[in-house]
Amino acid sequence: MSPVRVSPGGSARPRGALFPLVRRLLAVALATAWCGLVVALAVPHARAHDAPMPGSARHGLLVAEPWAMQHWAPFDEDELARELRLAPGQLEAFLYNDHHTIAQLARDRGVGVETLVRRLTAWAADAPRARRIEMERRTRLMLVSGHLAQHVLFHVFHGAGVESIVIRTSGVRRGHYDALRTRGWSAHRIVTRVRADPAAVLAAVGLRIEENRVAGVATLSTPATQAARLAERQSRLLPCWFSRPRQVLDDAAPYGRMYLRHRPGHTSTDVPVTRARQAAEDRRIARGLRGRPASCWSLPARFRGDPGAPLSRRTLRRLGGVPTGFHGRTNDGGAHHHHDM
Repeated sequence: MSPVRVSPGGSARPRGALFPLVRRLLAVALATAWCGLVVALAVPHARAHDAPMPGSARHGLLVAEPWAMQHWAPFDEDELARELRLAPGQLEAFLYNDHHTIAQLARDRGVGVETLVRRLTAWAADAPRARRIEMERRTRLMLVSGHLAQHVLFHVFHGAGVESIVIRTSGVRRGHYDALRTRGWSAHRIVTRVRADPAAVLAAVGLRIEENRVAGVATLSTPATQAARLAERQSRLLPCWFSRPRQVLDDAAPYGRMYLRHRPGHTSTDVPVTRARQAAEDRRIARGLRGRPASCWSLPARFRGDPGAPLSRRTLRRLGGVPTGFHGRTNDGGAHHHHDM
């Protein structure tokens, strides 16, 4: 008779009967591990959105360089539109699918990336040589990075420190402000709640916008024409931003909650994409635009024309180089897409 082991619960099992059970459990564990390995090999590795970013990084990673968070584009966007024969509003329409890159559109229209870099940075011809080289480097990064280009040109409040100005001017505690914003409150409602003057708060933000414009031009970080365009865009959109929830909670916002759903799995992507996948994303984004509720936010137009074939990740990295650092969070401490957009 086999020896008997009594478990703490009081049940008895012959010792010899344990070995077949262990073998079955090991077989199940090995089979599960093998299936997991097969799935891991079959599913594309999660990659950062823009090609110059580290391949294992989160989707919305940005370069950790102040010019990007200050929205100091190293070229005039109207000059870019002229070079690529884009009608007014079509640059934003093209970049609204931020898997598109300006480099792919340039190639489709017969313009080399280096030729485009030289033309776009001609405004800095009289700057010191080191500064010209830096403007060329930043321009290359924007040409090969769809998300970075979209951020610098059109996410005009993200990382610009606007919410910090609201908090400081109104006197509200940051933790309280963040909690209310997370609940969907507008900045205007919070300012009114703490009995601060909304006009004074907006005036302080307007001063910050003007200081940013002056600093960008003075440091030769952006052409004066582009700095003025950014300041005008921020000033025009500020009342809407002030009266609405954070964009991540706002279905009406152009880069808000509905936009974040424009493809499955926003936290990662398998770049490069194929033409078919790109076309499917374009259609999904167009449907999302049609479904937006009305609000004070203006929505981008639909891109008209062929965006060109997506460039491979290797090609984009070769054309654009690798940035000096990476920025996973905004200057205001909020996760990308959540604050100051």
